[in-house]
Amino acid sequence: MWWTPAHRDELLVRWTELGARLGCAGHRWNREGKRLLQNWARWPRRYHNTPHLHACLRHFSQVRDDLASPNAVELALWFHDAIYWPWLARNEEKSALWALTFLAEMGFDETLRKTVNSHILDTRHHAVPGSGDAQWVVDIDLAILGQSESVYRQFERDVRSEYRWVRWSRYVQGRSAVLQSFMDRPRIYNTPWFYERYEAVARTNLQAALVALSRNQLY
Repeated sequence: MWWTPAHRDELLVRWTELGARLGCAGHRWNREGKRLLQNWARWPRRYHNTPHLHACLRHFSQVRDDLASPNAVELALWFHDAIYWPWLARNEEKSALWALTFLAEMGFDETLRKTVNSHILDTRHHAVPGSGDAQWVVDIDLAILGQSESVYRQFERDVRSEYRWVRWSRYVQGRSAVLQSFMDRPRIYNTPWFYERYEAVARTNLQAALVALSRNQLY
């Protein structure tokens, strides 16, 4: 996606609208939105960046009516990659801590804070979430896997750019393991909405990327 100031303005409007729904409109809330967007736009992000946030929120809007707690899901999406340094571990944990700290400062109840925290940690993709909104959050984050071939190819190039500091042979090994872990799941997408739209395409994309890596190439 070609990123423009208009997209940033659109995201700031969305953040303001979320605050209004939560009863938190005001300077403190708006300042945090700008701070989040600054982080999402930081070097060396090429995929885990503001267009990814925009795409996640676009998918969120399509499925909002199916969610049990849409505000918690939207908050989790805003924060899930708020901190992202490819060479450091525990980015999701640090992003979750940022969310927890901010939400506590804003006076949100413990139930909401715990739900947002759990959703953010689910985007580590270590395990398939059990049920409910957690499945929606994970499917939204993984929607890129089921996009068109050209979009998916750009995704692979962008991920490699984020990890360009990793020696190629090591990258092939690590990236192949990640992609194969999704292929090995009975389902990549656990909600019917995402499964019906993206499962088959995602598996085609992943298989093609794995074949390319096996040939020492980037898909």
